[in-house]
Amino acid sequence: ATGSMAPMAPPAAPESDEIDAEVRELGDYFNIEDRWIKRLNETMKKRKDTKEQDLAKLYEVLERARSPTGLLTVKIGEMECGRFVGKIKPDKDVERLARKFKLDDHVTSRLTELVVRRKATKEDDLDRIEQHLRYCKRPSAMATLLAGKLLEGEVDELPDLAEAEVIMTKYKLDEDARSKLREIVEKRASDKTAVLEQIKKHLETSTFPSSMLCKIARPLIDGEHLPDPPERAQRDRPTGGKGGDRKGGGDGGGGGGDDRDKDRRDRDKDRDRDRDRRDRSRDRDRRRDRSRDRDR
Repeated sequence: ATGSMAPMAPPAAPESDEIDAEVRELGDYFNIEDRWIKRLNETMKKRKDTKEQDLAKLYEVLERARSPTGLLTVKIGEMECGRFVGKIKPDKDVERLARKFKLDDHVTSRLTELVVRRKATKEDDLDRIEQHLRYCKRPSAMATLLAGKLLEGEVDELPDLAEAEVIMTKYKLDEDARSKLREIVEKRASDKTAVLEQIKKHLETSTFPSSMLCKIARPLIDGEHLPDPPERAQRDRPTGGKGGDRKGGGDGGGGGGDDRDKDRRDRDKDRDRDRDRRDRSRDRDRRRDRSRDRDR
């Protein structure tokens, strides 16, 4: 019975603990602590198919890091949970955005990562990002911020600026006002329709819409409620009939006092005209009397 047993397979050779040469090179370049190099080495053993792209991406992001070791620990965590995307071929739509807004290389890389990780919403994501970049003064910083919100799951989608753009055009808002309106929509995405309606009320009553928008922007960005604007006073309002003059004209806000002054001035003018007529009549009488005296 013993002779019929199949021979046992030899035990698998233990995986070498030797640090990969390219991983070691990266660690030496950025002066990474040895324990994190070992951790990276273990992680890379599970990502052999993407090793080249992964290391290229690590060089790119660690080059800009204030603390390369600190950032590497974050990136290793992303690799372990499947969220890390290595350096990939640039996307043509991302490259078009990069050229249009003169985006930095690392921002272009971040947007490329966005379209790879969010393939299903790529078109909407890039359209919304382009909308927002039109109305900001630092496109690279804004693109990084917006891509980060989407990648980190802070928001599911960026707010659409279509309604805000209608307001920008209708009230001929200047560059600063447009930038503020974009920021308001970003911060108040959850109730943007109501907020935009409130903004329109204020711009409708303003002589200088751009200045008004900049004035009301901060409380709206901070999430405060904006009360309705005061109604504009109507010009040449009718006095409103009986009793209006004596009691201030009802809702005329003091119009009755103005009417009393006008009546007083009219009466004074009438008295002055009567006085002038009497004076002219007396002068004519005197002249006739003097003429009669000479004839005698």
